[in-house]
Amino acid sequence: MGDQQFSEQEIKEAVRSRYAKAIQEPSGGCCGSVPTQPVQIGGSCCGPATTSTMKGGMVKLAGYGEADLESLPPDAVQNSFGCGNPLAFAGVVPGQTVLDIGSGAGIDCLIAAERVGSAGRVIGLDMTPEMIERARGNASEAGVINVEFRLGEAEKMPVEDGSVDWVISNCVINLSPDKPAVFREIARVLRPEGRISISDIVAEALPAPILQSRDAWTGCLAGAISEPAYVRGLEDAGLRGVHVSSRIVYEASQLAGLFASSSCGCGSPADAEALARIAAGKIWSGRFEGVKPYPSSVAASVAIEPARSSDLPAIEALLAEEDLHLDVSEHLAHFLVARRQGKVVGCIGMEVYGPDALFRSLAVTPAYRGMGLAHRLYGALVERAVAQGVRRAYLLTKTIAPLAEAWGFQRFDRAEAPLAIRETTEFRGSCCTSAVALRRDLLV
Repeated sequence: MGDQQFSEQEIKEAVRSRYAKAIQEPSGGCCGSVPTQPVQIGGSCCGPATTSTMKGGMVKLAGYGEADLESLPPDAVQNSFGCGNPLAFAGVVPGQTVLDIGSGAGIDCLIAAERVGSAGRVIGLDMTPEMIERARGNASEAGVINVEFRLGEAEKMPVEDGSVDWVISNCVINLSPDKPAVFREIARVLRPEGRISISDIVAEALPAPILQSRDAWTGCLAGAISEPAYVRGLEDAGLRGVHVSSRIVYEASQLAGLFASSSCGCGSPADAEALARIAAGKIWSGRFEGVKPYPSSVAASVAIEPARSSDLPAIEALLAEEDLHLDVSEHLAHFLVARRQGKVVGCIGMEVYGPDALFRSLAVTPAYRGMGLAHRLYGALVERAVAQGVRRAYLLTKTIAPLAEAWGFQRFDRAEAPLAIRETTEFRGSCCTSAVALRRDLLV
């Protein structure tokens, strides 16, 4: 909450009032109406100031393409107050259910509705009645029937437990005075393996005049928390694999226009410029991704077994997600997978060079982490290696050194590795020059 002196209810009422008023503006904008001539404006209610035009200019800046916008009602486009495009790279597919927190005039809901198709559905949630009414009108104008709009607050969503495949949101959660409650609600409504794609504003060390301003709360500034706190909040709520996939960092020239137009109590234009210089590089929009894990009880239904040739695409997808080497095909005979209901949810492999082997490619999809699959995969690989006469295992890692040490590996100078191990792709790769080299004797 920073240094602000307002109650949660006061903040909510201020946000509701501001956006109810904003939706009535002829061209929309949480910072005021946008003239029809190009001017220096906020790229969105939370976005950078830039030269743009009213007709779709703000949403194009936020990352929406022409194909996304051409079939939408102009009102949904002009009254978008987002700071990004949460659906830009989200893997929403037909038949899924998408929940949009703070759906506004409906732009993201309408785009999602097309992606999920007639077999899927979209739920738009907003706490402002005027927004709900406008979104319903836009859906009707667009002829979209697989979307519904519900009035409610993000801290207590009128959505069933475990009922949605995707939670998206666009520059809304920063407005909440109780973000942990929002994060818990997100985890509650997601199905296991359900995902998030959330665009939002984050900030570091904002100036006091902004933190103490009610208008700055409604303008997406004072309520912004740090990126690490945002990630930690989602993880504390139970999500896994939380990360930021893209960022737009705002410069001083962009923030000066935003501060001046947000009525945040910044004083004169000169004061706004001074605050912008202080805050430059400390405010940005990021896109947060993550997944809801399965309960640990499903671990009993996961089998560890040799990889099949048909598993190669799934293994490569797992490794790509972890930014690990993809040269799997020639070593596939020495790979194991964790499989549940026909789906590959984890993998590990080795390259065998006589009595030595390079252990590699340990990956578990985020929805199955925390249930001991990595240890099971490792144990099964040790058994397989020993059965094939491997006496010593090596590995190179940037991320799991403590885990490997708990399994009995010890650090060593990589120059001491056998030539065959040093000649592997992992040891020769420039990306691994900072990785930790470890080894373990398997036969004692």
